[in-house]
Amino acid sequence: MAIRTSRELMAWQPPAGWRELSGVQRRARLDRLGMVIPLRPADWETLEHDQRMAYLAWSTRILHDTPEARAAKQRAYRKDLRAWWVLECWWILCLIVGLWLVWGSGHPGEGVGWRIVITLIVIVLYTMALFIPMQIAKPSPPQD
Repeated sequence: MAIRTSRELMAWQPPAGWRELSGVQRRARLDRLGMVIPLRPADWETLEHDQRMAYLAWSTRILHDTPEARAAKQRAYRKDLRAWWVLECWWILCLIVGLWLVWGSGHPGEGVGWRIVITLIVIVLYTMALFIPMQIAKPSPPQD
């Protein structure tokens, strides 16, 4: 089966159960079919950028989107999320220590107004400088 152009290659649909096959099993199945998926098809030079990117995405999906690769993405996501939680907890601990320094020292009745103002400023600054950016930077799960 000598498929030469990207259009002919991308017209091929993988058989049922393809998603569950490992990379080695996929290569073996393609070899049995006599199908070679080249990095660059014969019409590579005539393709526009979008067509080239579509072909590369297709070949990646066909050859490299294996259960092992998906599991590795999940492990990397869990590792990133764990690191994010550690950093988030660290910043919350720093906030608690800072507020304890404001409220834990001195007598209960001294400068309560200033302590409330300092507390409000610290919480607002913490939210703007750390909490909101940390929520934006939170890792998202991989797309299957």
